[in-house]
Amino acid sequence: MERRQPIGIELVRRNVVSENAIQKALEYQRSHPNKKMGDILNELRLCDSYTLIKAIGEILEEKAMLLEPHDIKINIENYISPDVLKQNRAIPFELEGGKIKVCFSDTANRRAVDTIRLLLLNKGLVMDKYITFDSNIEKVLISLQGSKTDEISSSTDITGLIDTIIKKAMDKRASDIHFEPMEDELRIRYRIDGELFTAGTIDNEKQTQIIGRLKAISNMHQEKQEAQDR
Repeated sequence: MERRQPIGIELVRRNVVSENAIQKALEYQRSHPNKKMGDILNELRLCDSYTLIKAIGEILEEKAMLLEPHDIKINIENYISPDVLKQNRAIPFELEGGKIKVCFSDTANRRAVDTIRLLLLNKGLVMDKYITFDSNIEKVLISLQGSKTDEISSSTDITGLIDTIIKKAMDKRASDIHFEPMEDELRIRYRIDGELFTAGTIDNEKQTQIIGRLKAISNMHQEKQEAQDR
């Protein structure tokens, strides 16, 4: 199997970017080692975004697109939680029959690709894979997340706060809710697909009230179950 050239060399060879642009990107990459060459070129605006992602797709032999929030044709949270998508840098954006189109920031990340593919396969859907820039993935994720964490953190009514936490856990299809006392705050985390994700934090001063409300809910549930068993 022929070894692929570094993507920067391929982009220069195809006259997509100049050698000078690659040198600037490499200099930037030294202080940002986790960023990929394509993302850096796009971030530094060293090439037209559409031309760049199209060329990257051709080089990697992947479908490519500039994913934008308006490209989302489905309710994403009906398929995979935003936290799982953030972890795997992926966005499902359109459904056609039994196929669902998904953009990744790194299609070479087999773990991420296989994770999303299996989750969708469990829903009876076949994944159609695309590549886009990581900044485009982040833009869509931000539009999805909105102020969900702020809603949890800023709520003052304890009953409403607990209801919000539980509702959001159900929306995210979380199997567990973790209330974790920290030094200065109470951290709320959801277990989704076996992984723990932070949903928000609450001031420690509300901790006693929250515990009291949770105990009350637990007691009501227990009393209801006992009544049904009689």
